[in-house]
Amino acid sequence: MTSQESPDSHQEILLKRYQVQQELGKKAGRRSLLTRDLQTLELVVVKILSFGNEFEWNDLKLFEREAETLKALSHPAIPRYLNYFELDSPNSRGFALVQSYIPAQSLEAQLKAGRSFSEEEVKELAKAILEILKYLHGRQPPVIHRDIKPSNILLTNRSGNSVGEVYLVDFGSVQTIARRSSTMTVVGSYGYMPPEQFNGRAIPVSDLYSLGATLIYLVTGQHPGDLPQTDLRIEFEQIANISLSFSSWLRQMTEPIASQRLTSAEDALQALEQPVNTTQTQTRATNSTMGKPPGSKVVLKKSADFIEVIVPPIGSLSNLTRIYIWSSILILPFLFILLSIILRGYGSHSYIIFPKLIILIIMLLFLVCLLANNILHILIDFFGEMRLHISRQQISRIFNLFGIERHSPLSSPMQNISQLERTKDIANRPYLIIWAGSRKYEIFTNYANSFPVTLPELDWLTHELSNWLGLPITRE
Repeated sequence: MTSQESPDSHQEILLKRYQVQQELGKKAGRRSLLTRDLQTLELVVVKILSFGNEFEWNDLKLFEREAETLKALSHPAIPRYLNYFELDSPNSRGFALVQSYIPAQSLEAQLKAGRSFSEEEVKELAKAILEILKYLHGRQPPVIHRDIKPSNILLTNRSGNSVGEVYLVDFGSVQTIARRSSTMTVVGSYGYMPPEQFNGRAIPVSDLYSLGATLIYLVTGQHPGDLPQTDLRIEFEQIANISLSFSSWLRQMTEPIASQRLTSAEDALQALEQPVNTTQTQTRATNSTMGKPPGSKVVLKKSADFIEVIVPPIGSLSNLTRIYIWSSILILPFLFILLSIILRGYGSHSYIIFPKLIILIIMLLFLVCLLANNILHILIDFFGEMRLHISRQQISRIFNLFGIERHSPLSSPMQNISQLERTKDIANRPYLIIWAGSRKYEIFTNYANSFPVTLPELDWLTHELSNWLGLPITRE
């Protein structure tokens, strides 16, 4: 915890009991003082809310709520409530809250001093805070901190690869579900507040967002408010040197829509530790390489920045294309009949009236489009190409024919990738799905498709994608 010396404060004694040692912090209408309790001789923290030009009654409501909340809490990683009294001295008038002193630096102070954190240390810190949140959110009614950020997290006793002991402090913005009123109160800190908190609404998963934003600060070294955003999502992946699985977890923690976040601190802990699902099994490809199957024409390109799978065309007529050919054979007689009727009607106005001619032309155009689509599929089977491209920015599946490209589905941000699933179709044929949000990017073994792969090729590609993405392989 950083401190600032206050030369005039060393002789000050509050309530004839708390001898001021130094000032720990100061902001509008508030002071935090390190004092010595003359009765116990222990160092304690006295937080003072002063009456003055900047005083607002809502400040007093929050201050009293902090005192009430701390009094009801008992957790080794949270400051203990010690006393609460009215202050009336020549130097200050207001209210004072006394709580235990934690001799530790804030996370913010350590970051500013140049300390960096490995991914494992960040995960360890995340688990420690989530355990605290499990306690807070599990209270009846649930206690919501509403202001989790680096300056409100203290660390001490770092040793080896351990991040040290973790504490959560400053409950000045705390809220309980039972105490929530219709009056809108916006509290929190810019960059760490979820969208719903800007509207005066806070729920337990609001704390998950704030924790996620704090961890983003650790892995990027930049304040989350300074990072770019897309649809209110913090874009941190390009400058965060972390695994894709941890990046995906942080994305779930900081979803701007509360209902799309991880649902609780307990769920967030489980997701971070990646337990085995009870209805699905997960395996993780090892870092060893699985060789490309002999005779495979599938092309795999990869580097630190991208991985790309190029699947050539089937080289013959797929089962689906054979259906298109038979439908084309059926279409052709109707096409000639319609064309004949239109030409005859166009030459003799007495033979066919204009509205009917328009209808016949529309029908003709429809059949021509169907025929063109069927021909396109035949060309794709022999001359097309399917390319699955994943970079650090996005995932795309592109179908290419003579330089003309079609994205199906549309591209998605790479950080949306959440799952690598091996499953089977209704005919029990295996295929691979890469889930990016609600979009599916598939690789098939089904020869009804124009770009199938063999089962050994699918195993090989699944292995390679799992290694590059850092995701486990989920199987039904």
